[in-house]
Amino acid sequence: MVETRSRPPMPGIRARRRRPPLLWPLLAAMGWLSVGGFAGGIPMLRDPSGALVGARLSWLNGTPVDDFFLPGLLLVAVYGVGVLLLMAGLLWKISPGPARSLDRVIGRHWAWAGTIGVGVLLVLWILYEYVVFPTTSWLMPALLVVGALMIALPLTPAMKERYLVDAPAIA
Repeated sequence: MVETRSRPPMPGIRARRRRPPLLWPLLAAMGWLSVGGFAGGIPMLRDPSGALVGARLSWLNGTPVDDFFLPGLLLVAVYGVGVLLLMAGLLWKISPGPARSLDRVIGRHWAWAGTIGVGVLLVLWILYEYVVFPTTSWLMPALLVVGALMIALPLTPAMKERYLVDAPAIA
């Protein structure tokens, strides 16, 4: 019989043998969001008029921006790259350097807290779009659901337990 060893958890991170079943739909929703961040953001960076994504500059009247460059940059940075990093953190519980300190401060893995934070940001962003933009898209309610999942699923007991960080020993 071949003996298998699991690798020890990162210092300060509790080990859990199995990933919670709700992690998979969360990662799927986040993956869809990340693809959308790149798919929507890159064309806005290439053409800040918004024409490549069917947007009109007139939609930005009354907003703090004159074109779609900054929204495109935020889409790529936060929902594209940022969500990919959160997904890696959730899946593999990676905590490089300063992230370990953050883990201890908040008592949970940084990706757990970041997922909730980006979910809140997404919900607020979409609600703002409902107020400001004259037209709506099928994407808006879909993104509200993704944001709600990013807030609610990490708060389930199994997910909270998985990303709980051991308190450092007091000398």
